[in-house]
Amino acid sequence: MSESGRAAWDEHWDAIRPESSLFGRIASLVRVQVLSRAVAHYASKYLAGDGPLLEAGSGTGQSSSRIGVPGRPRIALDYSTRALRQARSIRLFDAFLQGDITRLPLRDASVAGLWNLGVLEHFDEAAGVGILREFRRVLAPGGHAILFWPPDFGSSRMVLAPIEALRSWRRKSPFRFFPDEVNRLASRAHARRLLAAAGLEERRIDFSFRDLFIHVVVVARRPS
Repeated sequence: MSESGRAAWDEHWDAIRPESSLFGRIASLVRVQVLSRAVAHYASKYLAGDGPLLEAGSGTGQSSSRIGVPGRPRIALDYSTRALRQARSIRLFDAFLQGDITRLPLRDASVAGLWNLGVLEHFDEAAGVGILREFRRVLAPGGHAILFWPPDFGSSRMVLAPIEALRSWRRKSPFRFFPDEVNRLASRAHARRLLAAAGLEERRIDFSFRDLFIHVVVVARRPS
């Protein structure tokens, strides 16, 4: 990612701080009260065992605040300085790492499991497959990746898209709550194709009430 990309993400995280806007307060509430419970549910099933864990694209880290994995190193990685600064308030994490998700600054097979929310939709398909291959590289054999991946048909799109369209019309220029989402999932088959291209095994693909139908939850595994 470029320095301009880093600046765009820093600007985004500044703009949606709870103290900065109504949208920021609502987004924070959803992360803390809804998404964190969904993340904890999947983490309890797929991140059990030993070894370091990585949130690869942590943002504020609020969605991870309920993960219960005591005694294991937990790393928050993000490209944005501002996001990591906010994530430091989450007691879950033991270490904070600024880095590029397309070239993770970690050794091969060095983490037991990883997860993220709302990350992969910001990269086109080719870049997304490259990121999934990076996940495969840093995962230990048998390790899981839990990916909360927004789809075209998610509830957040149904709520936010009309607001974005209205604000764009009033401003006479495009308005988006988030940086460009160029690779939202179109179907379960779409997710399976990307996992296969990256050499990851599908374990589970859910679209459910647990996170109010905001994401498709894709659970993948590095083959043993």
